[in-house]
Amino acid sequence: MRTLLPPPPPTSDYYSSALAALAARILYPNPVPSSTTHLPLYILNSAAFPDARETSYDDLVPYVLARLPAEDDLLAGQQYEILFFARASADETSGKTAKDAKKKRPGWQWCVQTYQLLSRVLRKRLSRLWILGAESWVRVLVEGVMVMGGGKGRKKVVFLRAVEELEGWGIKVKDLCVPSGVWVVEKRRRRRRGSRGQVHGGERGKIRARRAFGLREALPRLEGAEDWVRLPRVLREATSFLLTDECIKTEGIFRVNAKAVMVEVLKELYNGGQQFIVWRERGSVVSFPYWRDGTGNVGVDEMEAKDGFDVHAAAGLIKLWYSELREPIFPQTCYQALEKFYGDPQLQLEPVQLVDMLKPDAEWTILNVTARKILRMHLLPLLSHVTRYEEWNHMTASGLVVCFAPALLKGPDIEEDMKMMGIIRRLLEAMIRNWKEHLAPAFGTDHEHFESQLRLPEVIADREDPLEEGDEGTTSTEAQMSGITLIDNDTSASDTQDADEDDDNAPLLLPSGHDTPPPLPPRPHTFFETEETRPPLPPRVRSSTIAEIPITITKTSPVNGNQEQLKRKPAPTVQPLPRYSMIVGSSSAQPQPATLEHMPFYNTVEQPVEEPLDMELDPELPEYEALPEASRTAIPRKPVPKSPKGG
Repeated sequence: MRTLLPPPPPTSDYYSSALAALAARILYPNPVPSSTTHLPLYILNSAAFPDARETSYDDLVPYVLARLPAEDDLLAGQQYEILFFARASADETSGKTAKDAKKKRPGWQWCVQTYQLLSRVLRKRLSRLWILGAESWVRVLVEGVMVMGGGKGRKKVVFLRAVEELEGWGIKVKDLCVPSGVWVVEKRRRRRRGSRGQVHGGERGKIRARRAFGLREALPRLEGAEDWVRLPRVLREATSFLLTDECIKTEGIFRVNAKAVMVEVLKELYNGGQQFIVWRERGSVVSFPYWRDGTGNVGVDEMEAKDGFDVHAAAGLIKLWYSELREPIFPQTCYQALEKFYGDPQLQLEPVQLVDMLKPDAEWTILNVTARKILRMHLLPLLSHVTRYEEWNHMTASGLVVCFAPALLKGPDIEEDMKMMGIIRRLLEAMIRNWKEHLAPAFGTDHEHFESQLRLPEVIADREDPLEEGDEGTTSTEAQMSGITLIDNDTSASDTQDADEDDDNAPLLLPSGHDTPPPLPPRPHTFFETEETRPPLPPRVRSSTIAEIPITITKTSPVNGNQEQLKRKPAPTVQPLPRYSMIVGSSSAQPQPATLEHMPFYNTVEQPVEEPLDMELDPELPEYEALPEASRTAIPRKPVPKSPKGG
């Protein structure tokens, strides 16, 4: 029988750094304790489970258990909770089949034996085990192991189907440090089920929260300084990750597309206010865990690249933020001015022209105030810094504008946008090339100032972007009904029973900020204003008498030009067809002759049919009509040829 021993100390020659790193990916503490019990919460990630055919689970288990609270703390009464993400397997995130996943995991006999080898204090101090997305074999295995252990542990296990169910148990999902593979699996599960909700949080009837994308104010205002704005969190964190030495030298940055599901997951996480989002690319790792006083750092240095979001996902997220601006950088209202002043391809753009276009106190410019701030604070400093590493990433200014130009304009007419694409590329390329030497000094900024704007704000309220006013807690039906007055046929079903009552004093649903309802549009003019002035309708004619009414036609005479009325005879009445039993029946029910006399389509007399004779006369014979009667009988005929003998 095998025994479960603690791992060797790190100074020992038998200590395995590879197994320790793998155990850190499998089980790690959450930076924030449980919301309800305030106990330490550990996350067990099944996506990090190795292949049982390549790694010995007997050697790995001691390293995993060593990451739980120490036995001395457990004996002192320290309890803990575990959140097990059972659905996020490495095979599902990579697209492999369930058959391959079954081969790589250990058998159920090994799981039962390992549970029996756990110390009593380790099993007793486990307060709650949350299992998310467990398969059938996992449920059966856990049920059997808990029953064999005495049955008391069964009450500690909670099976969940979706991440949102954690909110019902008092655990805030946005306080969890979840690997990227878990979010990807949750997103794919929702696609298969046809759900349109977010990857975490919120009720089904609530409107999706918006903190980063498509806001009315693209740049949030600083707390206590309404006249100053800052970069939103999504740009601050994604850009900080891109500017690291390992990421900015990545070949094809902003040109290589990221996985669409990764970008969609990141968008929902930032819109929902997920606090712990880990970016990792090779040796570079970035996270911003200091959301409240007293919160420590996350052990993200032990995580591998597959557990975080990569550099291409960060680049795709930045482009998505620009493309989903409520008002693009170059709106449709400036297309005419762009074509008039910058439409000439041979035009050389001088730095003075670019400064006048971007300066905040410009008297006239084609860009609005928000677009100029975004270009000065983020886009131009970022792209200019990327071109400095052209030797490694192979991204020139012209290559960057090709990737970013489609995200900077979004008009209703695609053909018109394509015509403006060339002008915007020339403008943006000239801005990038002249930013470091001419534009940045003119605005009193440099790269150090740009990096300072990317640091975590000192004020805690500025570390997260606020929700738009009126979005939180408003149902979708109420938002759609706001400002709509129900009239006539639009009256709801609940008001139908009160249709006879006087509704002149009923309150109206008015938009926010309006005290009086807007004036109604004028009614369309009708010829008949009241019921009394309408002429009476002609009497209706029965269908049986329609055929008896003569038809009168007015015709103009070609001789004197007078109009004459011509009357046609009424159409004859159509007799009903006889029944089949009257025509073909038994001998006792013969058809009546009087009934069939008026039917022209019943003709019982067979008329002889004259068929043309297919006979050819001899032209040498005399005509029969020209001969006298006495000689008509002796008309010579052409002899019939005799058949040959023996025929």
